[in-house]
Amino acid sequence: MANVTNLNIEIDLELKAKADQLFNEMGMNLTTAVNVFVRQAVLEQAMPFTIHSVVPNTRIGKSSQERQAAMQEIRELLTGMDDVDLDQMKAERRATKFERND
Repeated sequence: MANVTNLNIEIDLELKAKADQLFNEMGMNLTTAVNVFVRQAVLEQAMPFTIHSVVPNTRIGKSSQERQAAMQEIRELLTGMDDVDLDQMKAERRATKFERND
């Protein structure tokens, strides 16, 4: 085994449980995920993701109902515009987001 050391960090219990579940679904544990993060940060000499001062979607409403109401309003505004596919736009936005973070 390579030269290793232990790292002790404090983390919210609920956040850790969610992270454990997420990384388990990706085939790794939290230790591996932290190592991936640190290696990528060192490689890029920066945080390996974009940090925003505003959490996405909070500008249109904090609750799920408010976001859904806003999306319904957008759909109504776009009624009659046959060439607009909101699901396709959403998929393209997700793909663009992942490309920027690669």
